[in-house]
Amino acid sequence: MTVRISATDWAEGGTTAEDAVEIARAFAAHGADVIDVSTGQVVADERPEFGRSYQTPFADRIRHATGVPVIAVGAISSWDDVNSLILAGRTDLCALARPHLYDPHWTLHAAAEQGYSGPGAVWPAPYRAGSRRPQTGRTDAPKPRLTLGS
Repeated sequence: MTVRISATDWAEGGTTAEDAVEIARAFAAHGADVIDVSTGQVVADERPEFGRSYQTPFADRIRHATGVPVIAVGAISSWDDVNSLILAGRTDLCALARPHLYDPHWTLHAAAEQGYSGPGAVWPAPYRAGSRRPQTGRTDAPKPRLTLGS
């Protein structure tokens, strides 16, 4: 079972990172297998500290304090961010929302950019030609068919 928590409400006197660790421990003690660590969206006067992967420190802290697997969210937008966070041991999974809203095939494109093909990135038959990044620029493009005379 996965449980999503708000690790802080970004408000004075509200939920702290230490509280979030204890909340995660309580859920794990009652059968939660993974904690999806988000923040905010709890009180109207919140003041989030937005930035790249800004919620990851909360997931990292919960993961290392409790030993419970976590899902990091929040302004994670590139496959490089995902790989870096997982390989650094800061999270077990990453969940991306806005990148998929912007590009519904984000996962397929990320796999193609890394040269991966396999069960996690199966291109539907009509779109298989898109599984290779298109050529760009004049240096790797086909030679022009016509030449201009002087």
